[in-house]
Amino acid sequence: GIVLLVYTWLISLDRQFSFQFLSFRYSVRQMVAHFLTAQLREDFNRDGVVIIRNVFNGDWLKKVESSIERNKASPSQYGENVKGEGGSGSYFNDYLNWKQIPELVEYVYTSPAAEIAKFLTGSEKIAFYHEHILCKEPNTTKNTPWHHDQSYYPLDGDQMCSIWMPVDHVSKSETLLFVRGSHKLGYFMPYKFATELPYPVSDQSQDPSVNFTLIPEKIEDLGEVIGWEVAPGDCVVFSGKTVHGAPGNLSDKQRRVLSTRWVGDDVVCAGRPWVCSPPVTGNLKPGDKFQQDDLFPYIDC
Repeated sequence: GIVLLVYTWLISLDRQFSFQFLSFRYSVRQMVAHFLTAQLREDFNRDGVVIIRNVFNGDWLKKVESSIERNKASPSQYGENVKGEGGSGSYFNDYLNWKQIPELVEYVYTSPAAEIAKFLTGSEKIAFYHEHILCKEPNTTKNTPWHHDQSYYPLDGDQMCSIWMPVDHVSKSETLLFVRGSHKLGYFMPYKFATELPYPVSDQSQDPSVNFTLIPEKIEDLGEVIGWEVAPGDCVVFSGKTVHGAPGNLSDKQRRVLSTRWVGDDVVCAGRPWVCSPPVTGNLKPGDKFQQDDLFPYIDC
């Protein structure tokens, strides 16, 4: 009798939690629905990048800012501070810390980010890949070299995107810049942020299914360069294959950003002839769908 009562109570709690979670996800979907228009998706498919204004509220900004400061105070083995010539500031970046930072766990599972990624990629399901904290201190001369994300990663497919969310105002002179339509130009070599040199080939046995070319020195040869002034609450969403880069931060204010990576239905694990960044695939093999519950979870949205 007592066992049945406890079992019934647990089932009731589970149903209550499930209902509350579904209601919460529905409210998130309703909250972002007016941002996610057919025109926005058309722009994303054409240009490989869009900006969405005022989609993250003040609570999310506080949580993301807190998570960035936690990460800066306790970086992982992947964290680095890069300095350019001259200037007193440095460029800090780190990744794969989200499970150790409660605010980032909450962001991954309950913020509008997953809904945005799923809509713009056109995927039936969306999985979280990883987060990347990107901070340029005031008077940082170090730029972000031109690159696109997907060459760094052990994955192929078209339904991968990044959501670039600053917690500080980013002026047009310090913003992230993109080559419009470059997500349709194939794959480019990845570049080291510190040296701005192409990644060295470390495993000749890898036979990637794509060809990697160098990004031209004159970036305008690839296409029109675009970018926006970005305010806290805005986010820029771009394809994993969209070429982008950024100048240093010569202002007297910080430029702190959370960038999250998301993968859709057509994304699979892939071989690369260099050490990937991040170098984590779990037990996935080339050709496997890039989703794994403990590392790359599907987000219910």
